[in-house]
Amino acid sequence: MPASGRVLEDSIRLSRIRRIKLTLYIVQAVMLIALGFLLIFVVGGATLKPRLYVPLDSFLAVLVLLLLIICLESFFFRMLEIKFARSSSARHLMAKNSIKRSVLIAIVAGIAAMVLAVPSIVNAVESSVQQRLVVGPGDGPTMFYSSDIMNLAKTSEVHVTATKQVEVYLLEDEVFSAYWAPDSTDSMNQMISYRLNRDNYVVPENQVLAIKIPDAGFVLYHLVLNDMANPNTSIRVDVVKELSGTFTGTVSLLMIAFIVTNIAWVAYLIPIERKYGASSIYK
Repeated sequence: MPASGRVLEDSIRLSRIRRIKLTLYIVQAVMLIALGFLLIFVVGGATLKPRLYVPLDSFLAVLVLLLLIICLESFFFRMLEIKFARSSSARHLMAKNSIKRSVLIAIVAGIAAMVLAVPSIVNAVESSVQQRLVVGPGDGPTMFYSSDIMNLAKTSEVHVTATKQVEVYLLEDEVFSAYWAPDSTDSMNQMISYRLNRDNYVVPENQVLAIKIPDAGFVLYHLVLNDMANPNTSIRVDVVKELSGTFTGTVSLLMIAFIVTNIAWVAYLIPIERKYGASSIYK
């Protein structure tokens, strides 16, 4: 085949490869939107009213997985583009740009994996989102949610301390709203009956009472103070939060996969970049 004919054929193939790549990316973007709707609204139970709740932990894991698949696909398409490029300079430029992009992706993925996987960093992030409250007898019950509105940080425990022995009751908002009345003995009896912390409700003097929070989706909880045994006793409440296991575990593993695949891709491209770099007009 004449050289001009081969160049024309390679140009047609290159155009087809790029059209197929674009089409595939569009299809995957549509799939991502559909999966996002399914995971956030159907599986995750997202709500707009009465409280905004948009769980993103599972969606972010799927998003990163799909980006990893697209990254691997881009390697395959780049190999074809290099193969059917019309000149050594074009092949060299493609390989060089791909190396730069992969190095950048590996660095970003490495930073993200470090933030999500290193215990000391995770503990520092969790400590920054914890709450500490001092509640007195006239302040009313303490309120907190089981997670943030994106479900990235979940409330795992509540630690309560007091200078004198008191009792505290953990209740869901629906029960609390139905039976709570200030300064009512009957209301307090209902709080005792419907409390979620059936066993650990007594706060010993100057000791920490740890109450585990049920994993029941996005729930508003109330912590009711009963100071009848020692009136006018205040309590300190520490709301302990943990980052979502889906977010820290799955996403950190996928970030490590990004690092490995991009480093392998760079190792594959370096000989190609050097091979065509000698005769390339691009330096």
